[in-house]
Amino acid sequence: MGRAASRLMPRSEKIISGGVPSTSPSQPALRVQGLHKSFGKVAALAGVDLELGRGEWTALLGPNGAGKTTLMRCIAGLIREDSGTVSAFGGGRPTAGDLGFVPQQIALHETMTAREHLVNYADLLGVERRDRADRVGWALAFSQLEDRADDQVRYYSGGMQRRLNLAVSILHRPRLLLLDEPTEGVDPQARAAIWRMIEELRSNGATILHATHLIEEAETLVDSVAIIDHGNLVARGDTASLAEEHLVSSFELEVRPVDPVGPDFAPPIGAWNGRTIRVPLHGLGDELQVALTTLEAIPGGIEGVRLHEASLEEVFLALTGQGLRE
Repeated sequence: MGRAASRLMPRSEKIISGGVPSTSPSQPALRVQGLHKSFGKVAALAGVDLELGRGEWTALLGPNGAGKTTLMRCIAGLIREDSGTVSAFGGGRPTAGDLGFVPQQIALHETMTAREHLVNYADLLGVERRDRADRVGWALAFSQLEDRADDQVRYYSGGMQRRLNLAVSILHRPRLLLLDEPTEGVDPQARAAIWRMIEELRSNGATILHATHLIEEAETLVDSVAIIDHGNLVARGDTASLAEEHLVSSFELEVRPVDPVGPDFAPPIGAWNGRTIRVPLHGLGDELQVALTTLEAIPGGIEGVRLHEASLEEVFLALTGQGLRE
């Protein structure tokens, strides 16, 4: 039936990596202000404003071409915005030490082993030499690759490669983690393992922004969502508040007439789609009871009664439309 909207409420201040409390909880972990980026005549970002609280896990949703990857790459400093600002933890742009970025494309070398990748990245990410062996061991355990640590990546499954792709990006234990479609192309078991890894990072204080098209996962896993379309941030919050703000019914009652109905059938309330009657509801209690009583008056009565709670997918489609994007 309904989904647990309470899972999406903002969380209180967390402890950052290393067990040190956030020194200035009033300062957001990430602040994006007025970000514009164009490629030729195409405006990929058209003035995006976004803030993430410390320890918050936010999903970035949007149709194909909405600007998700461009926004992530601007925050990571891989491309430079035309105008606007990006700042982190009350300072300037995120530093290499603060930031971890996991790209959509797997950035691994097929002829290298997991251990070789981790050792090389430890050097690139500035991990102290005295800490590297421990950090590599931790990353292998974290990614569940200890027993395959010395096998070449070309022999790994897609899920194993995704886990290693994540592990090499967080060796330095960044406070801010950007994930661009981190479970693309993997099976449900591998996807669940990757989400457990991300949840572990968040439980240790990391602030996470991840772009995804898997709405059902965004709805159940994260603290909040940010919806981007045509380069603009069109919504920000949790499912329940977004549904209310954008006039998506909080609940929907669905029933079927018991007896066959004619082609000109019109229900006393709600909409008939040829198979079921759907009635939007803003609340339960008396409103639900009145709706059921009204529908039960249909000759022959009703059956197959179902109640749906507003979903993130309904909010998403209400804001971005149902047309295909290429």
